[in-house]
Formats: sequence, C-alpha cells, structure tokens
Amino acid sequence: MSQPAPDLTLAILTYDRPDGLAAALTSCLAQDNRLDLTMEIVVVDNHPAGAGRAVVERFAARSPWPIRYIADLTRNMATLRNRGFMEARGRWLAVIDDDETAASDWTDALVGALQATGADIAVGPRFAVFEAGSPPPYDLQGRQFVRDLGLPDLAEIDLATASGRPRYGLGTGNSIFDMACCFPDGRSAMREAFGDAGGEDAELFVRLHRQGRRIVWAAKARVTETVFRNRTEIPYRLVRTRRETQHYVSIYLDGAAHPGIARVELFVKGLIQVVVGSVFSALTLEHRSTSRLRWRLLTQHGLGKLTWRRPIGFIDETPAAQ
Repeated sequence: MSQPAPDLTLAILTYDRPDGLAAALTSCLAQDNRLDLTMEIVVVDNHPAGAGRAVVERFAARSPWPIRYIADLTRNMATLRNRGFMEARGRWLAVIDDDETAASDWTDALVGALQATGADIAVGPRFAVFEAGSPPPYDLQGRQFVRDLGLPDLAEIDLATASGRPRYGLGTGNSIFDMACCFPDGRSAMREAFGDAGGEDAELFVRLHRQGRRIVWAAKARVTETVFRNRTEIPYRLVRTRRETQHYVSIYLDGAAHPGIARVELFVKGLIQVVVGSVFSALTLEHRSTSRLRWRLLTQHGLGKLTWRRPIGFIDETPAAQ
C-alpha cells in the first residue's frame, strides 16, 4: 500500500561530498518540527561512483522519515535539479545543498513563512563558515559569501524592475516552493538550456516572479554554508564573477521590456566597467595584491556583460593537491 504524500520534501543534490552530505542530513533530521509536518528526504547523487549512497543508507536506517537515494549521472545542472523537483511527493519542496547545514527551526521557518503570507516561494539567508578558519584577506567580513537581502522577515521580494532588470540573483539552496502553485501539471522547473552554463536556479526565480508567483524573505530560516578554500582563491572569484554577470545579462534580456535598449545599456556599462576596472587595478597595483580585489571584480563584471554570448559554463572546483 502506498504511503500518503508528505507535507514537505527536503531535496539535496550531492556530488562527491560524503562528509558534507552527512552534515546536511544530520541537520535535517534534527529539525524541531513544531509544525508537526510529515516529511521525506530525497538525495540526488551525481557522482559516478555513488559517493553518497553509503551515507544515505546509514542515515535511512535510523531516520524517522523516508530517505530516498537517486543516482543520476546527467552532466547538466538544470536536469539534475529538475530530478529533485520531479521526485518530490510533498506539497512543499525545500532545497538544501550538500555544503550547507540548517538551523534546528529551519523547516518551521520556511513553511511558516508560506503559511503566514500565502506566498508561493520563500527564500532564507545563507551564512558562511570558512574551511580555512576565517574569510579571505580581500573580504575580511566574508560578505561576498553570504546571502542576506537585508529585508524584514516575511517581506515580499520584488525580483525585477518594470524594465525587466533583475534586482537579486537567488539560488535554490535554502528555499521552499509550493509545488502545485509553481509547477502546475508537473512541468519542469529549470530550463535545461541554462544547465551547461549555470544560472538555471537564478533564472527560475526570476521567471516565476514574472509569471506572478509571490516570493517572500524568510529571515528566520537560516542555513550555514561551508566555503572551501578553493572557492576563496582569487582566480576562482574572478571567473565566477564573470560567469554570474553573464547569467544576469541572459536573464535580463530574456524578460526585458525593450531588449534592444537593454543590449545597448549593458554594452556601454560593461565597456565602462572594463576600462575603469583595468585602469584602477593597474594604477593601484591591485593585480599583485592578495588583500584587494575591488577593481579586478569590476573588470570581470564588465567582461561578463561584453561576453555573455560565450558563457563560461562549469568551473572546475576540484581542490588543488596540497
């Protein structure tokens, strides 16, 4: 006999992070659950050797909720994220990444935000803990690695201006969706065309917003991300900044009220950013510094606007051998 559908599905996409997956699952199973929700956990593993299988089996043996393990080797992030959405049986789907851990009231805060506001989607803050023990010298407060929109709890997130320009770049880590409202008739969530270049989750949020779905800020739903050393290295930050700007341009133009004007605006702004960033980086000798990154980041923002038709795609995040 089939089990009744749970209230909430927790989805985790993992790739070769068994320790991170174990930490994420530990935090999921430690939820206060004061709302008395029925839950399930779905883990989609993209590693060829199934690095997460043993972890899931260990936790499933003592979990009060079902944990399902799905192996999917598709090399497309949009397809993989869609698999997690497709496998969800709950009324709501919450997403947490395999490098994140959730506060004990996380699910209560996310679901509570939807119940209190009648919104279709809620997104919460992401804080950072650094594998190296502290933020990098060029960002001593670690602000580049934190997602905090600075909005009041339960405030509605207006993701785009009237011209179509995105205001925020949101990711699915620490988010919740009302499945029936957001994906009627079981339609796919992510656009697979974004899966090779990245930005599929940012595009999803903006597209749903443009379709009239309401998104709120769940300030009390907290997760903490482990920032690995390789992600703080300057070459990585520069490439990632350019790639994220390319995503921004593609998403903007996809819904711009006047695409031709938007293209000109972005080209001019990108050119100015490249020139200003390059000049000031040279004048201040920033290219030799490990504690200053401002002008090099500005240059990458400009390059992203000028090269958006040639997306960077996946970035090799394999840590260098010590």
